[in-house]
Amino acid sequence: MTDYRTPTLTVRVREVPEAVVVAAAGDLDLGTAPILRARARAALAGRPDGLIVDLDGITFFGSAGLQVVAELVTATTVADLPFAVVAGRRPVLRTLQITRLDATLALHPTVDGACAWIRQQPDGAR
Repeated sequence: MTDYRTPTLTVRVREVPEAVVVAAAGDLDLGTAPILRARARAALAGRPDGLIVDLDGITFFGSAGLQVVAELVTATTVADLPFAVVAGRRPVLRTLQITRLDATLALHPTVDGACAWIRQQPDGAR
């Protein structure tokens, strides 16, 4: 018997003094990446002082997830906003390292660490 389960992704958005935090948990793949993309873009539309994408709850990180992160690197660069990614678990961390996307973004093991990094950026305490 084949198991055709539907991938699931939960995305929660909250504000901290330094930025908007978009936290995702579950599988981040072709079927679920549009959810993260939409929520992160909506957060950016609110003109936050910074963006933190928390991927520490991701259990599978496919190429579509990499695409979303790469798009957010571009969007935050164009908007001149600090952008940090939280990833301490192997599925995300290893993929970011193998593709060398980790070299193009601020990668932190915790949201607190990402917030501290944003505070150190020019205009990070807007």
